Amino acid sequence: MDNIPRGIALILLSLVFFVSLDTTAKLMTEVYPPFQVAWGRYLFSVVLLPLLIRPRDMRSAFRTKRIGLQLIRSLLLVSMTCGFFVTIKFIPLADAVAIGFAAPFLTTAFAIPILGEKVGLRRWTAILIGFVGVLIVVRPGFEERHWAYFLPLGVAVMAALYNCLTRLVNRFDSAQTSIAFNNTAGVVIMTLVIVLVPGQWSELSTIDWMTLVAIGGFGMAGHFCLILAYRNAPVSALAPFTFAHIVMAIIAGLVVFGDMPDWPTLFGAGVIAGSGIYVFHRESVLSRRARQAAG
Repeated sequence: MDNIPRGIALILLSLVFFVSLDTTAKLMTEVYPPFQVAWGRYLFSVVLLPLLIRPRDMRSAFRTKRIGLQLIRSLLLVSMTCGFFVTIKFIPLADAVAIGFAAPFLTTAFAIPILGEKVGLRRWTAILIGFVGVLIVVRPGFEERHWAYFLPLGVAVMAALYNCLTRLVNRFDSAQTSIAFNNTAGVVIMTLVIVLVPGQWSELSTIDWMTLVAIGGFGMAGHFCLILAYRNAPVSALAPFTFAHIVMAIIAGLVVFGDMPDWPTLFGAGVIAGSGIYVFHRESVLSRRARQAAG
């Protein structure tokens, strides 16, 4: 049975970890290649797995009833990580996060064919308004923008698919299995990238190695909370709460990097968040009516 309040708490906690990861990764990508930072994120997530999965349970954690789904999820996550790390190397953190918030709307849309969830006309309208907010942030054709401003849109598509597949695979596998597959596949893929792609390695200082450990820990904890959140509540109910990520990213960008978003970006982020809040409101109304009808 779904426990929506618990799912909401877990999704918000996951965002705290993700903003910590994003901020630390942006600091690292100012000095080191983004793929190297992504490699460290997955390597140390695997090293830290025993903090979440007891060693005696590690073997069973890698037993999955849906190997195909787990591998696709893992590939999507690695691609998202690399795309986002490249993005934040070139543009402010808050801008990257705001553009990436096409993901919750896409998640709601993809949940229809993938999960069989129903989305009415009002929520479709809110989704379209949310995309208008994304366009306000990107402002294509109105001024010259760095190419990295368009990369988060691709990341958003992958994130939406990842969210839906996470909800789907939770019907068959434990959270421990999903987190184990995510990170192990990630370190294998990124090791191959580091070896095969020239210019993706620089010597690290002791402090930088410790920073990569922190990034790995943030990523592992964030995705573990995310997996548990989708185990407790529907995708469509949780998606609006991920908009807190925008606020957290703006604060982190301002405090750590001194980046204050311009007014169009803030307005676009507000449009995105407002449409997301409406989706949540609509979800609450429909759930209440369903309970009343059942009672």
